[in-house]
Amino acid sequence: MEETALNKENERHARKENPKFGWGGIISFFLSYLGFVLVIGLIFGIVAIILDGGGEGYYTNLLMESHYTLILDSLGFVIALLLFKKVRHFLKSAFSLKPLKKGKTYLYLLLALISNYIIQFLILNVFKWEEGGSQIDTFGLEGLSDHWFNILLFYFAFTILTPIKEEIMFRGLVHKFLDVKYSFWIGLIVSAVIFGALHPGHFLSAMIMGMIFIGVYRLTNTLVVPIILHIIWNLYAITGMLAMLEII
Repeated sequence: MEETALNKENERHARKENPKFGWGGIISFFLSYLGFVLVIGLIFGIVAIILDGGGEGYYTNLLMESHYTLILDSLGFVIALLLFKKVRHFLKSAFSLKPLKKGKTYLYLLLALISNYIIQFLILNVFKWEEGGSQIDTFGLEGLSDHWFNILLFYFAFTILTPIKEEIMFRGLVHKFLDVKYSFWIGLIVSAVIFGALHPGHFLSAMIMGMIFIGVYRLTNTLVVPIILHIIWNLYAITGMLAMLEII
């Protein structure tokens, strides 16, 4: 009851702090983010073509690999965050480290990991509603180089950059914005559906995972904990995929 009251108080505080942060602000941010990603991709693409002598070659193929694409995408996201002060202001209360000092936070983490594992196992292995190895094709991992630096970058992109970016984007912005403006449930459903839709071949499992992350965010009142949860899960998933390919 005490935590629920605290969450409601934080929502009221967020409304007072961000009276001018409406649909125009959040749409402008996401459009700018996409624009920056396109411009950055275009610049690096031109450089790659020049280095390859005017056609497709080593550098253009390298740039198209999933982890390099994610790194450029994250760069565009960071630039957008730096330019949109209202977005940073909207997010600043969502990065408290205080919950990390509480024992129950780690219980939430453990329960979330176990719940997510069971749900994924049921969807992939029992009901077979989704194919477990489909993301290998989605991310084009068949030809992934096993050079140590490339694997290091791969882990960095998928287990550090992506969890941080996605938690800020889906839980910190989409969910929190809709939660503050409308209701918790609207924020939960919309952000989870979008999160699932952006994981081709794993819509259902990703959507449920998004709901679990929101639950952890709600219980701890900080993005730091779902970021940690997301990092741990991606570390497990990526290691599993690379093991399937016998890269590690």
